[in-house]
Amino acid sequence: MVKPAAYICLMRISEELALDFDILSPKVTANTRFAIIENVKKAIQISDTSVVVDAGRFYVSFKGQNFKVGELMEGRMELAGNIQSMEFFRPLD
Repeated sequence: MVKPAAYICLMRISEELALDFDILSPKVTANTRFAIIENVKKAIQISDTSVVVDAGRFYVSFKGQNFKVGELMEGRMELAGNIQSMEFFRPLD
């Protein structure tokens, strides 16, 4: 049975809203020059070539060059530089 398009659209919106209010998962908006990471609990490592943050359920790692942290407050980090890769991973227990 095929579901009506309006129903499918509502499911996607409701799922997106649930993710927007999930404070235990990282949210990242990024391109090759700039990233905004939300739900940051603490910075694990900051250097000019690597940044790792604890963002609740996952750590988020950035590799690149010329990193500069523009803001780190209230669970939000702004990162500028030449971003070459980004990785989500769980910390070892």
